[in-house]
Amino acid sequence: MIVSRKILVLDDDSRLIESLQDFLQPHGYVVHGVIDGKHITETIKKIDPGIVLLDVMMPDDDGFTILQRLRAVSAVPIIMLTARGEEADRIVGLELGADDYLAKPFSPRELLARIKAVLRRVRPRIDIFDTPPVTPGSSPLYVAFTGDCVEQDGFSLNARKQEISKNGVSEKLSTAEFSLTFTLMTHPGQVLTRDRLQLLAFSKDDYASDRNIDVHVSRIRSTFRKLKDKPERIRTVWGTGYCWLKDS
Repeated sequence: MIVSRKILVLDDDSRLIESLQDFLQPHGYVVHGVIDGKHITETIKKIDPGIVLLDVMMPDDDGFTILQRLRAVSAVPIIMLTARGEEADRIVGLELGADDYLAKPFSPRELLARIKAVLRRVRPRIDIFDTPPVTPGSSPLYVAFTGDCVEQDGFSLNARKQEISKNGVSEKLSTAEFSLTFTLMTHPGQVLTRDRLQLLAFSKDDYASDRNIDVHVSRIRSTFRKLKDKPERIRTVWGTGYCWLKDS
């Protein structure tokens, strides 16, 4: 799968958009700037970006409202950009479906690193689905791969649509949620520390802190509740990490 290198920047600061264009385009990205989120649904469909950089302090609807509107129609990776760096604001953004959070002022090189890290979450997971199906007994994971999907305990995780379904009901996942769900599903019954989850789901040079992982797991559990799954599917192992609880 080729991940789009188009970046949509939603920020009311036109000078920032221009500076990001100047910095990111030599690195192979095409940067589109929008100064308000009034027509964000149409804009997403028209541009079809690989990632969105979204400022919280927008002039009309704030970034959190725009984020909710985006998540209703798209699973595109989203990095929040904001001068509000308080932990509470970061958690709100993550809980609403953002994949990462960067407080202003920021280093352009750090932003570039975060963009690359978030996009890596999309590409490696898709590449794994392009491998031949795993036959029973050939892998210690005991997970069924069928085309674009991973199947486990009645769940079907679809890489192309970036969604999870059970009993005919489907829910979209953010990129970070998809990566974590994939990792947990393909290690059923195994206790994974937060450090291990970070390494497997994101990468050693990614920016998913322990707290961010906890927030993403909380969102995944909320999604599972919508799918009418048992509440202890992702079990917390206190002081260690998380475990996918298999059906007996």
